[in-house]
Amino acid sequence: MKKIKETIKEYICEDPKEIYAYLKNVRFAGELFKGEDDLPFPFTLRMLTLLKTANPLKQTYYYIEDESNYAFFTVYENRMNLFTYGKAKWYMNIHTVAFPCSLSNSGFLTNNQKWMLEYIKSIKGCKLVLNLDEKSDVKGMAFGETLPTCRLVFNKHYSDINDFVDSLRAPYRRRINLALKNCRDIEVVKTNDGFIDVHPLYLQTFDKSDYKLECLEKEFFDKTEGEKIICLRENKPIGFVLLKENDGELVFMLCGMDYRKDTVNADLYFYMLLLIVEYAIKRNAKSIDFGQTSEKTKLKFGAVLNKKYFYAHHSNPFLNLFAMVGKHMLEYKYEFPEFHVFKE
Repeated sequence: MKKIKETIKEYICEDPKEIYAYLKNVRFAGELFKGEDDLPFPFTLRMLTLLKTANPLKQTYYYIEDESNYAFFTVYENRMNLFTYGKAKWYMNIHTVAFPCSLSNSGFLTNNQKWMLEYIKSIKGCKLVLNLDEKSDVKGMAFGETLPTCRLVFNKHYSDINDFVDSLRAPYRRRINLALKNCRDIEVVKTNDGFIDVHPLYLQTFDKSDYKLECLEKEFFDKTEGEKIICLRENKPIGFVLLKENDGELVFMLCGMDYRKDTVNADLYFYMLLLIVEYAIKRNAKSIDFGQTSEKTKLKFGAVLNKKYFYAHHSNPFLNLFAMVGKHMLEYKYEFPEFHVFKE
């Protein structure tokens, strides 16, 4: 790694505007920006700037390059349970390479994943790289599967949400119709501002989550890029989803629900997922990135699982050996029945 580092040019800072100004002039700027003024979503300047204050964890931006390779990645520091997806608990300070708002996206842009991971090994302390789409053979790093992404691809054109529901087999139609019946008194509001405060709903969902990474501030939901679909009962918000259209795909970013109400929360969640599908059909989206967690429910809407991987490394050789030997304790283990959702 020492020889590799000697050939790498690196730039590290904690200011989104500073890193953007630097990236505009690097050798690989054309590949990073794709001819646009902004990096691809979610790495837009607006999003990174917002998360700098809306995510209270320390965030650092890295850009590295050599003659033929480049990588830009975000790192945030957190004290968390390294065995989040297992039964054991071991809390430690971790440098997490991921996008800092719990999206299923990876936290990097690169033309050589293995080369980037070799560099990340040189960062002091414990590093956890999340949500990789493919494996790389990197010596000395623990790796395994993390939470899969649920993705619904529209293989045919649907005229409206009724057309979509009609394409489902009877058991799945009945479940959706039950949710519609139990949510018939709900008023739906679409907005991209912060007039309705959904942050308390997000906090309730965050508190119930088994896989806590970072907790976002109210500012994020008031100012973020995207549209909120909010469910109101008796003029009070009881649930919401935050959506973002990205190059023909609808991204389900975050959600929240009021768990204090004496309602059937499973029906409300089904209803909110149906609202997402309806939104996507109206926008002629080609697919929906349903994100991670609640896989079983999302599979019942016709989504499929896309595997995601993690890499972990500690600069302490003993701790790194422990992570490699015990990598099964780091992995997210899952097994779901095969759902035959559509008639055809």
